[in-house]
Amino acid sequence: MAKTSTVILLSALLTTTALAQVSVLPETVISASQYPMEASRVGASATVLLGEQLRAKGIETVADALRQVPGVAIDSAGTRGSLTQVRIRGAEANHLLVLIDGIEVNGLGDGGFDFADLAVDDIERIEVIRGPQSGIYGANAHAGVIAIVTRSGKGLARPRLDAKIETGSRNTFSGSLNVRGANGPFYGSVTITDYSTRGYNISRFGFEPDGSRAFTFTAKGGVDITPNFNLEGVVRATSRFAYTDAQDFNCIFDPVTFMCPPANPATYGLIVDSIGFTAYDSLATRFGATLKQFDGRWVQTANVKFFDEKLRSFDAFLGTFGADGFRTMLDYKSTFLFDTAIFGGERHTATVLVDHRREEFTQIANPNGYLKERLGLAGEYVLDLPSHTTLSGALRHDWNKGFADVLTWRVALSQRFPATGTRVHSSAGKGITDPTVFELFGSSFNLPNPSLIPEQSIGWDFGVEQRLFGDRVIADVTYFESRFTDKIELTFDPGLGGFVYVNGSGIAQRQGVEVAVTAQVLDWLSLSGTYTYTHALDSTGQIEIRRPPHSGSIEATARFADNRAKAVLGVVFNGTRKDFYFGPTSTTLVTLPGATILRAYLSYDVTPMATLFVRAENVLDQQYEEIFSYRAPPFMVFAGLKVKLGH
Repeated sequence: MAKTSTVILLSALLTTTALAQVSVLPETVISASQYPMEASRVGASATVLLGEQLRAKGIETVADALRQVPGVAIDSAGTRGSLTQVRIRGAEANHLLVLIDGIEVNGLGDGGFDFADLAVDDIERIEVIRGPQSGIYGANAHAGVIAIVTRSGKGLARPRLDAKIETGSRNTFSGSLNVRGANGPFYGSVTITDYSTRGYNISRFGFEPDGSRAFTFTAKGGVDITPNFNLEGVVRATSRFAYTDAQDFNCIFDPVTFMCPPANPATYGLIVDSIGFTAYDSLATRFGATLKQFDGRWVQTANVKFFDEKLRSFDAFLGTFGADGFRTMLDYKSTFLFDTAIFGGERHTATVLVDHRREEFTQIANPNGYLKERLGLAGEYVLDLPSHTTLSGALRHDWNKGFADVLTWRVALSQRFPATGTRVHSSAGKGITDPTVFELFGSSFNLPNPSLIPEQSIGWDFGVEQRLFGDRVIADVTYFESRFTDKIELTFDPGLGGFVYVNGSGIAQRQGVEVAVTAQVLDWLSLSGTYTYTHALDSTGQIEIRRPPHSGSIEATARFADNRAKAVLGVVFNGTRKDFYFGPTSTTLVTLPGATILRAYLSYDVTPMATLFVRAENVLDQQYEEIFSYRAPPFMVFAGLKVKLGH
């Protein structure tokens, strides 16, 4: 079945390649370098998703949006609100740096970011930069960066309001409100989003539903003190709560043998109906200043950023867990832009960055807490030649408290051929990831290992972008490869009697191909498709878990009734993937079947200001799991109303 689905997906994708378009990059990409640059100059592999387009297609969460990005793999532990991890090019979830309005929001305990309930309601754009970016951003940008920019009222001629209300299956209710605008030198935007659902039973056993709720408040505001001096602040508060089921690790201790055989071998290691929950709250803030001098040729920025998170959870078999984390970041960046005429007219962009990060983390079980500090110095140079060539090089040095100091780098090339509509892009770099608090000092699941050292890799990619028929068709094919050394991996140590993270002695390899195609077939019909092949091995040569070797997507959008009506049909395919089964006698690898998931969205503009819509998820009601023993969402249907004023 999975093999057939792969053939169907590839056939459809290759058919649409001759006709059509993955979104055209906006004019400027913000996060691929130290200073924003035009999309055609970006050498790194980048995909930009616009929030307005995502909302118009009925996509509710960032995780669902990322399912249509090549090179990205997603797994969720059940219903919306449950743990949702994103991996890029076969790397780990904590190898990905996630920024929201320039604020690092990766978790302080495990180093990853939970995309559980990140909605698109307040998002302006999402930038996905694939490949090692540690030379730009440091340790967490090992395999890539996802930079999210929220809505802003800057530059608006009049105030705008966007509101949405929706209800549907499983007693689900969601709503959002965004108000933004500008008045003279002042601008601002405020967004409130709320979501709740009764949910469904994520366990294979029983009938107990596992519901969730989430609330987010975002405020962004700024003032242009002068045309060249800007002050801006961002505050983002998130609160979510999800009921969960637990893995059955119940056993009966035998005082004679000192063994603990499973109480129920039939369910041991599987998710079973039980009382459990996860509560998470975070507050992310940024206050920054930007000064432009000499007609914008010298740009300086300075920021102070804070990220505060609190996690509380209860597991029926593992008990309670709680942790508090607080991150403070200070940065200063200075960029110089100048021109020369040595080769007929060149543009130069030189940037120097200094930043400092301090992280404090406390587990309830260990009130002493942990402290990590880092001082970073980075530089980047970008050269634009009159031959439509852009070259860039970046170098960064991090001084770490408690770890070895690290030197990372990145180089990139973009070569345009305007006559044929062809662009060649390539990048290479060194990625680095520090051991996480949980890996170093242990958790309820694993034992501590304070002797861990940072993991690193060298990765590169090469791609060709082709534009046809006046940019109505855009196709991009990219090959990527990376080699990890000292990769931190989870193993079972019989001598210690538990799971522990260790640095692998071998080389963990990743390689693959990313394909993205978009096309405006007719004025009323657009198509897009992606395909990713990923081959990921750990340091012992075993297949990495939760990385499907084959994945892809197809989406068709049609407009009719004088453009007042829109229909969207989307398909996401993930092939078979491996995962761990912590069984009663041993830990084994199991194969999760592939799944082809269909979604549909239909909207109608009742008036220029009001739109009625209906959407359906998992239309074919496929039963599948992205994480072993966690049932993925069944068929669900929703309907609602969107209102916009001032557009």
